[in-house]
Amino acid sequence: MPIMRFWRSSVASLVWLALQSSVALGQSATPTTNVLMRVSMIESAYFRGTTFSVDVDQREYWITAKHIITGVEKPPYGDIKSKSVSLRILDPGAPGESWVPEEFSVIDPGQGIDIVVLTAHQPLLTSPLPSLPTNSAQVNLGSDCEFLGYPYGGGWRASFDNGQTWWMPYVKHCTISALPPKEGTRVWVLDGINNVGFSGGPVVVRTGGDQKIMAVVSGYIMEPADVVSADADKSSSESVQTEKPTEHPKQVVKVNSGFIIAFDIKYVVDAIEKKPIGPLRKAKDAEK
Repeated sequence: MPIMRFWRSSVASLVWLALQSSVALGQSATPTTNVLMRVSMIESAYFRGTTFSVDVDQREYWITAKHIITGVEKPPYGDIKSKSVSLRILDPGAPGESWVPEEFSVIDPGQGIDIVVLTAHQPLLTSPLPSLPTNSAQVNLGSDCEFLGYPYGGGWRASFDNGQTWWMPYVKHCTISALPPKEGTRVWVLDGINNVGFSGGPVVVRTGGDQKIMAVVSGYIMEPADVVSADADKSSSESVQTEKPTEHPKQVVKVNSGFIIAFDIKYVVDAIEKKPIGPLRKAKDAEK
């Protein structure tokens, strides 16, 4: 049974929300209803993360980060040896928090790429809005971008006029910082604050009819930071010291640097072209 159900009033409300956000914030990258309605939360034996859906040739595919399934958060992110995996996906329109178990077939773009393409036995979205174009062509350094997801395994519920509620992803701002060479892979560095749970979420650029998905969130770069004890801070703030301050051993912790790692969407496109196994939509549910 399809797990995602769309109501006209909900879609209309989301269109209004997207338009209001665009006017209020004036950003050149504002997520459209198309992407908001295609992002959901996913859960494996290791993590909760984010997944999103795209349609290619009237076939449905779900994209997420490979490490959510393998549990390996560092390159090469582990291998998915089985042809299918058992996961749970959040039904955004169901009352409360409703998780639906699903057996997904796996399309692996390759070792060292933190992306996996999943296909269910039948389409999970009923009468979906069109999916966005998926490519990173003509993406410029310094351009605005947004990434969507469910930080710390949670989202927020939007309420509509008809009394319905809908699980929504958080939207965070970023800018395109770099595309450094990384062992032959195409990996973007984005300037923004990522949080645990956004892994697998889409990175979008531009808005309206020009919006497209350019990458898939993988993680963030850590940086070392000194830890200063309360006693050390107190002694350094005193104007007159009557005795030698206590020396404390230096401690260093790793913190979020503000640089996000995101793998180019080309790996999704290439994997689907090589193995177009997504379930076909019925004619009435196919994209216009």
